Amino acid sequence: MGKVAYITAIFGGYEKTCKPFTKQTVESDFICFTDDQNIESNGWIIDTNPYHDTNRSPIDNGLYVNSTKKEGRLKVLENRHTFNIAKYYKQAWKNIPRLQEYDVVIWLDGSIEITNSEVSEYMLELCPKYSIVSWHHEMRGGVLFHEAYCSYLPRYMNGSYLDQWQPYQDVITQYHQYLQDGYDEDFFNKYERVEGRGRGDHFGVWLTCFVAFNNKDIKVNDFLDRWYLQTLKYTTQDQVSFPKVVQDTKIIPYTFPDSRIKGDEPHTKCDMFIKHEHWK
Repeated sequence: MGKVAYITAIFGGYEKTCKPFTKQTVESDFICFTDDQNIESNGWIIDTNPYHDTNRSPIDNGLYVNSTKKEGRLKVLENRHTFNIAKYYKQAWKNIPRLQEYDVVIWLDGSIEITNSEVSEYMLELCPKYSIVSWHHEMRGGVLFHEAYCSYLPRYMNGSYLDQWQPYQDVITQYHQYLQDGYDEDFFNKYERVEGRGRGDHFGVWLTCFVAFNNKDIKVNDFLDRWYLQTLKYTTQDQVSFPKVVQDTKIIPYTFPDSRIKGDEPHTKCDMFIKHEHWK
């Protein structure tokens, strides 16, 4: 049986606690990357090493709108917003040495509480077959435009968010660029709605609050680099960039719900987790 790591990133006090979790049926570690050494851990391993600086992604050349480190005159334009820094741990975690020992790495947003003891066991079954596992977005009808349009939110639009400066995150321009690059809103309609393709018409846009990765699949490394590059080049709205990278790589995630793990409202709860309000 393989080894599983659950990872999350909590920076800038966006969450006050690491959420509790149900003990898994197979060996699993829960690791929280954070700038708060006093955060309530609830059993998580707390890691305050700034890997985003010590183990930077090699694809960040310092010239992108959301580069965390820039040189010369550009230094004043570094995006050191903690919301942006957290994306490194979500999309570029393969650069963190301690995670190389795991067979499956599961990203959880800081608001997610795992409530099912068999999640690790099921991910060890699914990830070798499908490389990536996630949930469908139950409110977007599988249409990326809907996700982009609904991203007129302060955490993207405001130049000052959580009392920190950030560059404007232009999600609509990002979406238009994707269309120019050949993004096809009908791409996912050709996939038969079988087990692992979500439910109904929602397949094609994913909830990235839970994403499991086969850490032994070299194709996943490429997927992660491409996904993080979208954040560097465009915006921190990773649910918009995720389907674009799925189309580009043709790695089609196994998509919940299925016959074993159910839930009509994964934005709130499902058979796998509870999603808490932020700042808890």
